[in-house]
Amino acid sequence: MILGITLAISVGCTTNNPPTAPANSTGLTVSVVTGSAGGNYAPNNVVAIWIENSAGTFVKTLTVYAKARSYDLTNWQSISGGNSVDAVIGATQSNFGTIYGSWNGTDSKGTAVADGIYRLCMELTDKSSGGNFSFFNFTKGPVAESQSPSNVPSFSSISIKWVPL
Repeated sequence: MILGITLAISVGCTTNNPPTAPANSTGLTVSVVTGSAGGNYAPNNVVAIWIENSAGTFVKTLTVYAKARSYDLTNWQSISGGNSVDAVIGATQSNFGTIYGSWNGTDSKGTAVADGIYRLCMELTDKSSGGNFSFFNFTKGPVAESQSPSNVPSFSSISIKWVPL
């Protein structure tokens, strides 16, 4: 009985624990500073980072902080069906700040994907509906790549780095 109560309480909570930077030295590493989508729950927010192929097909979720309100991440839910296998997951964030993601070049089944152009997707909301969504193309391949895209709504100081595996 106590286990059931603990689970029910933890699913709906928010967290002040800051996400930590990934430790990998190869593959994809991502960092981004989150900001408001103009919603009534701010500064509480839910956020997801995932990979799609160049055709827009889901590959793998990297990070999702949205245990209780993941349904408000409408783009991520639509493409992934809520798949968070091997992702860094956590509770709804209680503040905006830096979040991270990393990718080892595999899909959600653990199978290595081919080199090529992929999309790094990000979505954040602080309201009871979809929020802001953006994606950035990058190349998974034998050459290192580093990007610092311009700020977009809800996402700033974006860093995307690919280091061959």
